[in-house]
Amino acid sequence: MNKKELTLREVQLGEYEVLKRIIEICDKQGYKYFLIYGSLLGAVRENGIIPWDDDIDIMMPRPDYEKLLKYFQQNAIQLKPLKLFEKSVEKEYPHMIIRISNQNYHLDFDNEKDYGIGLFVDIYPLDGVGNDYKKAVKLIKRTKKLASLCFLTSRKKFGTDNTISKWKMLIKFPAYIWANFLGNDHYYSKLSQLSKKLDYENSKYVACAMWPAGIRHGIDRDVFDKSIFETIKWKFEESEINIPKGYEEFLKRMYGDYMTPPPENRRKTNHTYRAFEL
Repeated sequence: MNKKELTLREVQLGEYEVLKRIIEICDKQGYKYFLIYGSLLGAVRENGIIPWDDDIDIMMPRPDYEKLLKYFQQNAIQLKPLKLFEKSVEKEYPHMIIRISNQNYHLDFDNEKDYGIGLFVDIYPLDGVGNDYKKAVKLIKRTKKLASLCFLTSRKKFGTDNTISKWKMLIKFPAYIWANFLGNDHYYSKLSQLSKKLDYENSKYVACAMWPAGIRHGIDRDVFDKSIFETIKWKFEESEINIPKGYEEFLKRMYGDYMTPPPENRRKTNHTYRAFEL
């Protein structure tokens, strides 16, 4: 079968079409969602996808996230060519969050095991982490370590990926060996259990416990007061899409001076893959 390789902009627009379909479903079913991470940054700074970005991220409160998961499971045939990728549905899927994929495309990853995904949108669960900030941070420290090990099980082979620190590289290889010895299922199970430990509705603080963002600006970048995630509408490409009303606080904690683009040598995509239209 002949396959057409996509340009970066074609990848972005293909993912944008997936996003619009997800939003249509969420609006119709009454599920709460909002742009997050690089997609939120792109909305605020660029009114669209960051020119060098290659994925779209949204977040949903855990109750709505679970409803969307169930909706895709129950309507899999009608939703084609969209397909849900989640561990309980696709055994070989290695990641801790949902991806919704357009199966009219296929991605060839440089260093990620092939599980048959096309152009996708990442969907992160926003979990309740209780009413005690210090205990919430302690919980996220634990899940962050588990998520890092879980991610290593998705690699075809040991590699640097996005690791820059020499100290981290020293411990990364034994961590890679250990993670793959215990296996992806081990870490996914632990993360799933911990992330659902506390009730979302009754928590003052929230975080993406399944896949915390990282440690670049310190552990407190992952735990937020739930009130900042009430939503407002914002221009994104040709659409008006939900973003958190507390976007300034979120983006400052994530990226610092978020309105200033990085130097040109740091304007790189997050993933390393080639995308093809089937």
